Amino acid sequence: MTFTNFKIAWRNIRKKKIQNLINLVGLTLGITFLLLVGAYVWDVLQVNSKIKNIDQQFLLQSKYKKEGFGINLTTIGALPKALYEEYPNLVANYYRIDGLTGIIANGATIHEEGMALGDPSLLTMFGFELLAGNPKTALNNPFSVVITDQAALKYFGNINVLGKTLQIKNFKGEKHDFEITAVIKTAVQNTVMDLTKDMHSDIFLPIANEEYFGRSLDNWNNPYIAGYLELKTGVTTQQLDAAIQTLVHKNTDKEFASQYSPNLKPLKSYYLDDNQGAVRKMIQTLIWIAVFILVMAIINFINFSIAQHITRLKEIGVRKIMGSSRPQLVRQLLTEYILIVAIAALISLPIYSIVRPLFAHVLIRELPSLINLPGYFFGLLALLTVVIGMLAGLYPAIKLSNIKILPSVKNQFSTLGNKQLVRKALLFFQFAVALLLLVCTLIISKQVNLFINSNLGYNKDYLLTVQAPRDWSENGIRKMEAIRNELLQESAVQSVSLSYETPGLLGFNMQPAFGNNNDTDVQVQRINSDSYFLETYEIPLLAGSFLPKNAVTNTTNRSVVINKKAMEDFGFSNGENAIGQQIALNDPNVKMTIVGVTDNFVANSLHRASPAIVWTDIHENFQYRYLSIRLKPGLLSSAVQGLEKKWKELMPDAPFKYQFMDDRIKGLYETELQLHRAAQIASAVSLLIVVLGLTGLISLSIHLRNKEVGIRKVLGASLAHLMLLFSKEYYGIFLLAVFVTVPSSYMLMQHWLQNYIIRIEINAFTYLLPLGILLSVLGLLVGFIVFRATRFNPVEKLRDE
Repeated sequence: MTFTNFKIAWRNIRKKKIQNLINLVGLTLGITFLLLVGAYVWDVLQVNSKIKNIDQQFLLQSKYKKEGFGINLTTIGALPKALYEEYPNLVANYYRIDGLTGIIANGATIHEEGMALGDPSLLTMFGFELLAGNPKTALNNPFSVVITDQAALKYFGNINVLGKTLQIKNFKGEKHDFEITAVIKTAVQNTVMDLTKDMHSDIFLPIANEEYFGRSLDNWNNPYIAGYLELKTGVTTQQLDAAIQTLVHKNTDKEFASQYSPNLKPLKSYYLDDNQGAVRKMIQTLIWIAVFILVMAIINFINFSIAQHITRLKEIGVRKIMGSSRPQLVRQLLTEYILIVAIAALISLPIYSIVRPLFAHVLIRELPSLINLPGYFFGLLALLTVVIGMLAGLYPAIKLSNIKILPSVKNQFSTLGNKQLVRKALLFFQFAVALLLLVCTLIISKQVNLFINSNLGYNKDYLLTVQAPRDWSENGIRKMEAIRNELLQESAVQSVSLSYETPGLLGFNMQPAFGNNNDTDVQVQRINSDSYFLETYEIPLLAGSFLPKNAVTNTTNRSVVINKKAMEDFGFSNGENAIGQQIALNDPNVKMTIVGVTDNFVANSLHRASPAIVWTDIHENFQYRYLSIRLKPGLLSSAVQGLEKKWKELMPDAPFKYQFMDDRIKGLYETELQLHRAAQIASAVSLLIVVLGLTGLISLSIHLRNKEVGIRKVLGASLAHLMLLFSKEYYGIFLLAVFVTVPSSYMLMQHWLQNYIIRIEINAFTYLLPLGILLSVLGLLVGFIVFRATRFNPVEKLRDE
């Protein structure tokens, strides 16, 4: 391809401004969507990429044959350290995290946020880049703290904070100054600072402070510690499994050891594989959608290029008469096609910057800007431009260059009119993809709507939760109860409850419970709350009463409340029969009396069935985390403002960090919301591409049959007759696409819906809307194009030779 080819190509592109503009729109949409997906995939793959010796780094998690012994996310507190000390030939290093939430202050700047209490090996094991401090000694001494540059900016406004102090409150309400000994530069996301969505840390405390916070990491009875291991080079996880089992059987009781097995997860791929591979599945889904949309744009390019170049048949014939060979014509046409794709690629770059915030909202993840993307990203874009131009232009270029000289000079293109199988197949693909995306979007939308608006068993409206400042003592409880009474004086407040757990934040830490004869082992989830929980969440009470008010601490006659699921699991026939019966939690010898039975409610999310629930009184262990506040119906903004003002009066040293229950519920279905929003955008883009494609195909068809149209008009054919003439083949292709897409989409979405306990039903009505949309688009488009394209004097067309 010479400079002359590009010069001629540019002239030809400029001659057909409107046609090429339509062509560019489809290509730009496809390439921009691919750019956005590519940037998202690249950014996700960067997670954990900056961790040192990443191939040897593993997260030590657990598996249990039966629930009630621990959670899968964490491991036994003493295990990582014991492996490092007793098996130095296998383990090169270890780090443990005990996740805390506390109030941190620097003067008037006060926040409640997550902290990580862990081993001094944090900075040396993972190789985090430091802006200041010594990585070998930063976490050695008590009352020292390592923070990220983001935390430094939050509390001090700058990153030059080495040697300064932060005041941190423990769970007894005591305050102490912690000296900043190092500042970590935050580069890319990693699974040490962000183990889970709710376990983010910018504050790192040494294990030497565990007594101050009342924690115990070196404990074989504590299975709730996040553990990281760096294995020696060449060591496999199978080699480590045997060592772990040996230590567990040696240091834990027989029952626990029989239920436990280790689960080593590679840190390199942990982010992709966590949560049943949700991120990996999202990547795969987005890539497939992007490829489908790009292929649809390429199909449009092929069809529209052929339609556009019908007017150039005489030019091609003249070139052949002047001696141009077929390869020369192919090169010239391919140059034009590649140039059009290159223009579309260049236009897509500023569009990427414009729509990047929108796509970030869709995926609930910040996308990198163009300057932050690596150089090879743009190299791949350039290569893709050439490949798309070749793929899209090869067929029309060969087809056009193959026309004989005489038909070319006479402006005849009958060979294409007789062989339309390829373009019909391409149009079938477009219809099928558009219909598939529309159906899937509708089903996902209905399922997400079921999540957000279904009956949860409690009233989520006008309900918010606030993180309460922790003072886990009897005095702390009394203080929070006094604050509760003060908040109730606000005119906008209807009810307030203090608890350790709330719906949506129960987790999956099951506990064993026992019936009257200690022979009923029921797995339950526990809610530690005060007596106002039920009225605040408006959960129906089926029998008895809720936890007694004015509870006395250290009482021997302890009361509990269970839900209907627990009642059934314990074998009680109804709520009245359960009242007065005794059960035990964890220890079969410590009995508690059932005083009430509530209806079932959605404890966490609709991804799995809700468990049996047991309420215990918060005065038994003095542990709490949240104040749940139900507001009276009215103006929420003014109610929250008044509540925040009252909060600052009552607790000036505690931030007012709240979340509405609606927002929390949406957070439980983040993956589904991402998929839903991405599918909506993809459906809109695919519809637009189909519209552009039909424009090109119908224009081509009318160009091929101009004389026939002229004769029909002379003989009195109406517009409706012409519309039927040019649309019947498209409706036939559309009908074939429906026959193929409906069963395939049904099987695909049924497989997706199997992930949920509560799900919608797919029926015939599910397909009526997308079918109606596509049929309407097809009908309106065909009518408009036929009307515009057939407004000519038939005599002029009949005179053409």
